[in-house]
Amino acid sequence: MKVAVVSRNFSCEAGGAESYAVHLARAMRVECEVTVVAQKFGELASGLQFVRVPRLPFRSRWINQLWFDWYSKRVTRGRYDIVHSHENVTHGQVQTVHVRTVHASLREKGYGNARIWLSPRLIAYLWIERHRLGHLPAGNVFVSEQLMDETMAAMPGLDAGTVIPPGVNWPEEVVGLEQRSQARRTLGLSPYGLVIGFVGHDFKKKGLDTLLRAVALLRGEAVVLVVGRPAQSGAYRRLVESLGAGKECRFLGVVRDMSAIYAAIDCLAHPTTQDVFPMVLLEAMALGTPVITTVAPYNSMASLLVDHQQALLLGDPADYRQLAALLDLLAADDDLRRRLSDGGRQFSRRYSWSDVKRAYYAIYMRVRTGVAP
Repeated sequence: MKVAVVSRNFSCEAGGAESYAVHLARAMRVECEVTVVAQKFGELASGLQFVRVPRLPFRSRWINQLWFDWYSKRVTRGRYDIVHSHENVTHGQVQTVHVRTVHASLREKGYGNARIWLSPRLIAYLWIERHRLGHLPAGNVFVSEQLMDETMAAMPGLDAGTVIPPGVNWPEEVVGLEQRSQARRTLGLSPYGLVIGFVGHDFKKKGLDTLLRAVALLRGEAVVLVVGRPAQSGAYRRLVESLGAGKECRFLGVVRDMSAIYAAIDCLAHPTTQDVFPMVLLEAMALGTPVITTVAPYNSMASLLVDHQQALLLGDPADYRQLAALLDLLAADDDLRRRLSDGGRQFSRRYSWSDVKRAYYAIYMRVRTGVAP
């Protein structure tokens, strides 16, 4: 089966949605002949073919989206058995929705028709989205149940799709004490004190300000390792400077190999304000790293987690005092850390890329032939 995968930025370093597309394309190489259509490539994996969409000479995100939609449709039309898009485009038999739709966002913000019609940008996004999800509902895939329900509420008449969360490459062993010590030496970290990981490109949305305010309140020494695009770091200079004695924040930029980061940290803090099914939490859990994250609806994945068994759940993404209390508790309670490590690891085991691949292959066959395999 010839499959075209459409993703503007085909890179694990770009974000969760993009990483999902990369992992799935890699997993599909055995069953399918996969061609990736993108504007930017981070992983030129063997066994995949690539078509590059030219970039426009000027910056305008919504115009570029229209351009990418037109060009990707032009180069895929009639050439593939299945076109699978991870982007907001008007074509393709299978559409994976990773984030809140524009329809749902505007509905939540209470935007009226007058305000929308005065914005060519919003009109373009809404037009693409309506054509994307309305023309072949059987191929619509959502990465969480909450995202599907929210989308259907915002787009009346849309049929239910399929829910396929991301997967994880589940390691046979967790990070041991020797590995952790070596990882900290490599990063120039002290073997003592709490080391907290934070991963995300949008620091504000993922809650870095809440985390830094919480760290300033901690009883003991602590280091925050921030992974993500470093251009935003300047906005957090004042919070970093106010951390106090024994507290530190390091901005590591984009990290290609996260294994050393996960090995070095005691926990992953993800006080996100808006997330669907963050892959970074699955990756940390699979390695036995305890995680702290916000409850649903801020993070819809949290509705599947048991508090104090599989993760520590924060009721409000702005509540830095509660986050500080959870971090102090984690630092002081060895039994809690072991329980979260074991519980999170078993939770992550439910999600594998091989299962994700099988689910998508069934959809490909159903869309192509009209009969489930």
